[in-house]
Amino acid sequence: MGLAEQLLGAGSHTSATDIIAEYAHQNGAGSSADTSNKGTAGDSNGQQQGVFTPENVARALALLASSATDENNEWSADEIAASLCKHCPSLSWEDVIYKLPYSNLSVKSEAGAVFIVDVFLAATAGQNRPFPYSFMYEIWPDAAAQVAFLRYTLHSSSIAPHLLDKHMPTILADPVDLLYKAYHTEFARILASPWNSLSLILVLSHLLDSKASDDARSLLEAGIAQEPLLVTLALARLKIQHPRLQALLQHNVARFLKRDFGHNGLFFELFRIYEKKMMMAFFCNIYRKDPAFSRYILDVLVDLGMANDLLLVPKRDDIVMLDFIVDLAVFASRRGMLSFETWFPGLLAELGSDMLHASLEIMHTKIQLEAARQRGEDKGMAAYSSAELTIMFKALGVMGMSPNNAANLKALYAQFVELVGELERTENECSSDEGQIEKEAESLFLRLYRGELSVDHMADTLEDLRDSLRIYMRKTYHHVIQYPLEEFSFFDNYPDKELTITGQLVGVLIQRHMLSPVSEPTILEMLVKALQSPASSKSFHFGMTALQACLYRIEQLPMFCTRLYQIPAFNQNNNAPAVKLIKSIIASVMPARNAKAGSGTDRAHSGMTPVLEDTGLEAFGQSRPANPRGASGMRVFQSVRPPPLPELDEAFAEPAEETKDKLQFAVNNLDRSSLEEKTNEVDKLLQPKHFIWFSQEIMVKRASQEPNYHSLYLQFVEALNRPDLLKCILRETLVSISRLLNAESTVNSSSDRNNLKNLGAWLGGMTLARDQPILRESVSFKDLLCEGYNSNRLNLAIPFVCKVLEQTTRSTVFHPPSPWLMSIMGVLAELYATANLKLILTFEVEVLCKALSLDVKDIPATSIVGRQPTRGSVDALASEFGKATIGGEAGMGSALASDGAADGGLAGAVQMPAITGADITVDILSVLSQHASFHAAESLFSQQPMLKKMFYILTERIIRKIIPVHVARSIYVAVSCTRDTIQKDFCGEPNEEHVHRAAQVMARGLAGALAVSLCREQLKNKLFLTMCDFLNGQALPEQSVNMIAVGLVADNLDLACAIAEKEAIERASLQIDTVLSESYMSRKRTRERTGQPFYDLARYSRLVYPGDFPELLKVRLNGLQAGHLRIYEDFTQIPHFFSQIGSGAQGLEAGVGRDDIGSASAGADGGVKFSTAQCFERFAGIIEDLDKTVSAAAAEVTLSQLPSQHEACLYARDILVLAVRSASPDDTAMDFAQALVNYLYRSETRLGIDLYVLLLARMCEMSGRVAKEVTSWLAFADDERKFNVAATLALIGEGLVSTDDEDGQVARLIEANRPGAVDFAVRLLRRVLAGGTAVSAQAFGKTAQGLAKLAQSGQASAQVTKVVEDLKAADDMQAGDAQPGQSADGGLAREAEDVPAMKESAQEEVGSAPANRQQETANRQDAASRQQETASYQHILLNWARVYDHPAAGEAELTTLVRQLLQQIPLHETRVEAAFFRACVEAVLAFYDQSGGRGGFQVADALVKLVVFVTRLGGRDGQARLQTVRMFLSSVTLVIVDIHETRPEAFGAYQRPFFRLLSGILGEAHAAFRAEEAWCSEQTLHAIVGLLGESLRLLDPGLVPGFSFVWLMLASHRFFLPRLVESRAGWALAAELLERQLRFLEPFVEADQVSEPVKLLYRGIVCVILVVLHDFPEFLASYALRLSDAVPTNCVQLRNLLLSAYPRDMRLPEPLTPNLKIDLLAEITQSPDIPYDHAVPLERVGLRTGLEAVLSLQRAPAEFASGVMAALHSDGAHYDVAAVNAFVLHALVRITQATDDAAREAAQRMALELFCAVLSGADPEGRYLVVSAIANQLRFPSTHTYLGSRMVLALFSKSDDVVCECIARVLVERILVNRPFPWGLLVTLIELLRNPFYAFWNHSFTRESPQIAEILTAVSTSIHPSDPPSTAA
Repeated sequence: MGLAEQLLGAGSHTSATDIIAEYAHQNGAGSSADTSNKGTAGDSNGQQQGVFTPENVARALALLASSATDENNEWSADEIAASLCKHCPSLSWEDVIYKLPYSNLSVKSEAGAVFIVDVFLAATAGQNRPFPYSFMYEIWPDAAAQVAFLRYTLHSSSIAPHLLDKHMPTILADPVDLLYKAYHTEFARILASPWNSLSLILVLSHLLDSKASDDARSLLEAGIAQEPLLVTLALARLKIQHPRLQALLQHNVARFLKRDFGHNGLFFELFRIYEKKMMMAFFCNIYRKDPAFSRYILDVLVDLGMANDLLLVPKRDDIVMLDFIVDLAVFASRRGMLSFETWFPGLLAELGSDMLHASLEIMHTKIQLEAARQRGEDKGMAAYSSAELTIMFKALGVMGMSPNNAANLKALYAQFVELVGELERTENECSSDEGQIEKEAESLFLRLYRGELSVDHMADTLEDLRDSLRIYMRKTYHHVIQYPLEEFSFFDNYPDKELTITGQLVGVLIQRHMLSPVSEPTILEMLVKALQSPASSKSFHFGMTALQACLYRIEQLPMFCTRLYQIPAFNQNNNAPAVKLIKSIIASVMPARNAKAGSGTDRAHSGMTPVLEDTGLEAFGQSRPANPRGASGMRVFQSVRPPPLPELDEAFAEPAEETKDKLQFAVNNLDRSSLEEKTNEVDKLLQPKHFIWFSQEIMVKRASQEPNYHSLYLQFVEALNRPDLLKCILRETLVSISRLLNAESTVNSSSDRNNLKNLGAWLGGMTLARDQPILRESVSFKDLLCEGYNSNRLNLAIPFVCKVLEQTTRSTVFHPPSPWLMSIMGVLAELYATANLKLILTFEVEVLCKALSLDVKDIPATSIVGRQPTRGSVDALASEFGKATIGGEAGMGSALASDGAADGGLAGAVQMPAITGADITVDILSVLSQHASFHAAESLFSQQPMLKKMFYILTERIIRKIIPVHVARSIYVAVSCTRDTIQKDFCGEPNEEHVHRAAQVMARGLAGALAVSLCREQLKNKLFLTMCDFLNGQALPEQSVNMIAVGLVADNLDLACAIAEKEAIERASLQIDTVLSESYMSRKRTRERTGQPFYDLARYSRLVYPGDFPELLKVRLNGLQAGHLRIYEDFTQIPHFFSQIGSGAQGLEAGVGRDDIGSASAGADGGVKFSTAQCFERFAGIIEDLDKTVSAAAAEVTLSQLPSQHEACLYARDILVLAVRSASPDDTAMDFAQALVNYLYRSETRLGIDLYVLLLARMCEMSGRVAKEVTSWLAFADDERKFNVAATLALIGEGLVSTDDEDGQVARLIEANRPGAVDFAVRLLRRVLAGGTAVSAQAFGKTAQGLAKLAQSGQASAQVTKVVEDLKAADDMQAGDAQPGQSADGGLAREAEDVPAMKESAQEEVGSAPANRQQETANRQDAASRQQETASYQHILLNWARVYDHPAAGEAELTTLVRQLLQQIPLHETRVEAAFFRACVEAVLAFYDQSGGRGGFQVADALVKLVVFVTRLGGRDGQARLQTVRMFLSSVTLVIVDIHETRPEAFGAYQRPFFRLLSGILGEAHAAFRAEEAWCSEQTLHAIVGLLGESLRLLDPGLVPGFSFVWLMLASHRFFLPRLVESRAGWALAAELLERQLRFLEPFVEADQVSEPVKLLYRGIVCVILVVLHDFPEFLASYALRLSDAVPTNCVQLRNLLLSAYPRDMRLPEPLTPNLKIDLLAEITQSPDIPYDHAVPLERVGLRTGLEAVLSLQRAPAEFASGVMAALHSDGAHYDVAAVNAFVLHALVRITQATDDAAREAAQRMALELFCAVLSGADPEGRYLVVSAIANQLRFPSTHTYLGSRMVLALFSKSDDVVCECIARVLVERILVNRPFPWGLLVTLIELLRNPFYAFWNHSFTRESPQIAEILTAVSTSIHPSDPPSTAA
């Protein structure tokens, strides 16, 4: 009898323990206690195992479980398990469970299944072993028993879900980060569900074909009812081909589509994540079975963000489901998501003939459906509207196709024509009955409120209306959607029930994406307003109800979340699910700010605006972009990264409504004239906490829509002078740009694309146009273009980038050939050449190139586009390292993944460092100036020293541009490899010093070598190209350019690479310490706390070696052998090249640390920090060791002679690292500095002084407070220790002590007769005189004077006398010119001192001359004196130029020099100042001559800078400063005129330096104003502009024609003309300058002497007027008539340009408007602005009085007219055109000045009679000029235009054919040229041609010749095409 039978026979009333014990006794197996005396334990165990086998026990358990019922189950699972374990402790319970299916297990109730589980859990208690449910998923012999066990187990409430072994889960926890937070609760529930098992569904699928198929199907249906999501998703993932399961899967997916199951959104999110391709195939199959599902599928795709991917990014692979895609597009078009009219033709153009056949099939299917519907055979399938079918026919009709396809299309169209009438009647039924539509909408709400419709049914009905074929149903939908908006203000009066229902409906509409892109932002704004109401109000209740109904949509609207989060009443409702959800959303996207603010909740309640990471979703109403997170959680355009918000003292918040209104009103009324007033108004209202709101709602929104006002808004923001506001505006601009770039709607919306382009122009205007860079961290333009290429969104990327770069035309820094700009242009050139761009995109690139004066074909194209967005070769190398294994050890792996638990937490994550050019710590300019070589260009640079300075600047830019990314990658690879190798090799090394040393040498060696190898080739190529471009600009032969460029690159390439090497070494050294800090600390902590060595046993235990692996190479726990360590030491010998940067400095700043400093490196990155006391304690030990080391060094050893790993350098670096790791850096740096000063003055070795001074300098760099205290003490403290010559010179060389301060302090001590000071001064000057120091003896002038006085007093020692004599001898030797490499200030000062002496000498000579000396001799002496004075002045300028060009010359040195100059030369005297500047200008020209005219502008630039310094320092008041500028400009003007008159043949060669001087002073003044320097206020800048204008007036092109081109360049300069005309005060001068230029051209044009230079000049003035017309139309509108006087009569288009100007705020009516009545326009009553005396020319010819008498009825018109033309033709040769124009203008002015209507009408009659008489008696030329003068008045709507138009029409109707022909000629010739045309001219000509009253075509001149008739016909047709003139004629 077996155990099962014995248990069953005994019955449950007997103890199971007793039965099992009896069974064991019967079969010879007792307990271990019973058998202890009968044999060994092994024998006992064997007997027990033989009795209690898994089969035996399984059979017993199966029998007991099968007999158990829910009512009667008295067997104790715990008792049975305990007894079995007692008698057979080694029993395998897993085997028992797996034997159950073969032991006749057939449970009849839940109790039986629970019994099995309880026995197993009791038997394995404490072993943490889950029940092996996988046995359920195997094939059982008895299928019915298996189904029964599954049913009872799955339905049991007694079995905890976490105990279930799901074997193969359907879903894992991984996707939780990709899901919206609203899904997290449900996701967690289903994750733990017993149905979350693929194995379970798989076994059920097998059971469907067994004898228990009905039970299995029943169980599966129960699973679908309980967990439809899991069962359906499992069926999809398993891809079972069982027909019944396939049908079930499609049925379930269809039910999810129709929202029959709950959590359909979560289902489709998981479906997309796990089976995206399969999901689309399912959708297509479901659609083809029932096309009505296309609407539901579109809903899901929109919710998932996949709709635009499918519709807007067509792929050839999608043609197989083209019918499905087109159906989706039709419904998307009806919902306003896209325009089917453009989408379908675009799809055809994209895919071409591949989709032709499929398209014809679709057309055939849809037409047959429509025919069936019209026959009454409606199959319930979706149909297309007539408009949609027409679009498809049109698009297919223009495609080329085979004759067969063409015949099919023609047949289909014939069928369509038969059906279209009925189809259109169906569509338009009731569509015009607005009343019926409103009633239908109201009835829906009534049914909803009565309860006849639920909210979900109402939403379903609205979906049907929205997607309906019938127009009236779609209109009904829009009425329903509009209803809540219209009723919102009445919600407080609504009953609670109706209000709740309305809120639920609004929430469901938002949840289901049923609102259009236009209406959704409005609805969301309504919800925000509702929730801003008091919490007790009904509006608030409505808002909360709506919010509760759209929980699953909230996270797709981050900006909406942010605004709700800021509402206090909303935040206080903590129990509401919506509030909890929004708080969790906000908390998840603002961890960094919460960390800074302490408690995130506290900051949240303070109203702080969180920074949402997904900047592409910040606009209301923006649906989630396609795959916003996707598999990788990334947006399409990741290269636009807005910077963080600026830190303010208070949280960001919206202003009150009243404040909002005031701010909006102020900005709405902003214009240039009221800029200051509105700025002050906004400045008072705007608080820092409102910056975000103001930036987004006021500035950025307007900038995206109003590009014409960008300059005004930028002036407004600059005038506010709020730096943080500017940062906020920049950030919000980038946020909006990122949103638009990543929004799918932008691809299809032209308005969004225009907004994006406008924001690009705005961004460029804020930054590049103001010479401010756009940081790569914010926008990486090259990456953006690559992303656009890879995502097929170049239609967004290219226009945006082009608009940004267009603004570089206004920059002085970023214009071509800026390397930054040209690198981006290279990417654009590559796209232009290779990307097969559409025409509009190529046009964008060409327009940009034209604006930048570039040719796209000449731009070197890059080759980076189209590459996969993977890392480069270095990262590939890192990946290979990660895959490789040595001894079973994993490689370095991902850069972002640390080893985690496997490493015991000892390894830090290796991050790719983000390095920009600005982060480079090496002083590149200093390094270049010290170490650069110029063997190949030595003669060129000696002739033009300025070129050397440009070489330094260009090389620095290239280095800063190229090396950061390579340095970052080399650090990443080096640190990653070092970390993994060190952790493996040193896991048995207990000494942290050895680990630290090895890590440092390996990381530093690898990083330096990698940086050099990566940078070298790119630096070489870029340096060569840049040098070639640079040298080509110097007019050198091409062969010479290439030779010099190659030589410069060869000489300096190693130096550039050395900079990269040094940067990589320093950064890698710090990063490897940070990564391994925990490893160091673990070793030290273990040793200090336990006294035992530390071993990384976790890593050591994972090391596995191949069988033939040498023992010598295996890692041991007793540390590395000497041979192993030598491998790491060899890293210091990596042979790349000898660094040209001082190795001592490198060793100091990047050396290896000692003791515990390595562990402190964690502090710099947020780890453990040290207190000030701890730091100083460690510092004391290190500094003592350092002092011993340097004291033991030889006296003459210097820091530069030490190797980088010298012990002194390592100690010094430890001090620097320790200071950085301090919790209080300022206090620590102060303590360290005090100690370093003591050690400095105690040190007696050169090495000690160098090290301590360098450390002291680093302490000062760390803290401004320390720098102030240290420099103050070093300069002014009275301490005898400071009399240390070596220390003093070292401090001066490091910049810690100023030479002037030291000189003054020593001089004062000498004067006080301090013996120590005198001795120190002597030693100091002797050391300086000996050479080799950074300063010269001239720098200690006061000290030398003090010693000289002491020597003269006779009290000085012999040493003092000797040093004074040595100084005098040195001065005599240096009396010549100062060399560029020496201090030139002494020479300049001496020259300045000599000038008064020269003048005094000359005066004495003249005064002492005999009275009878001849005047000629006196004149010769005066001339010689003046020449000597001029030469002296010029010498001063040249010395100044040398100093100014020197790389070491700074602002302070130049200021000191100019002050000395002003003390020596009395420039306040007008004569001296004039002579000085005249001599300087001549010196500029002389130097330009010497340079051969090849850009020798160094002296010109230096002179301009000298003028600026003299202006800034020469006087306190504005007038004194302006006097200097006035005198300088006068001197330049005089020299120009003088050379033009005396040396006309040489004048042309000097135009470039003249332009450089005049434009230079303008540019310097503008730069000073932008930099807000005190001397250059806005008033001063305007005055300087006015002075330049006066100079240009004197240099009239008519007087100085050789200067005309430069004159025009200066007059149109971007710093001159805009500044001149921005206020009315400058209008008169600007008009006069333009008029002078026009009058200069007039004789050439009228005489038809138009040479190429005149053509060029004419084009230039036309361009200037075009720009003025665009930017300053008010100015041009006011002075157009005056400027027209100077326009040649045959320059018709130029005259049209002037007369087309009209005020910016005026909106011109359309001239072609039928029956336009200009007399009814409001503007007709306003006279135009004429700010000058227009009647002056009229008075000149004596006609003013007579004209006024005629208009006032005091004189007959005929009498006066007889003498008019004679007066206007007074010189007998030419008419006075200005007088003719003034004659007409004055007549109109007098008419408009009439006091009443009667007087005005009388004056008009008199004027008409007068003009009739004048025209009838005039000769042809005079007649033409008078008619032209009248036509000049036909401008924008005004009284003059109205009167002029009436005058022209009346003259045409009353005059003979001769006058009419003249009128027609004047009007028509002004229309025949290119646009623009004056508005009044068009209106008058249209009236003349259209109105039959004037019988224009009846006049004979219209048929005079075929050519005239053709011209008139063309004009008439262009104006009025519907009325051909031939009929009239």
